[in-house]
Amino acid sequence: MYSCQQVLVGKNPDLIAILTFLCEQSHKLTNMGIYYGRQLYFKSHKTLGKFDAGIGL
Repeated sequence: MYSCQQVLVGKNPDLIAILTFLCEQSHKLTNMGIYYGRQLYFKSHKTLGKFDAGIGL
């Protein structure tokens, strides 16, 4: 399972901009993985497991 920990960041705008960018890209990458997994399932009725990276794509 995933867990999170709250970390308070000071008012450094450069650091906040970098962290925002990294969080947005991470979210996009997660969504892309979910999208490709669903497309694989819809086209071939196969599912990807934890160690099946790159199979069928």
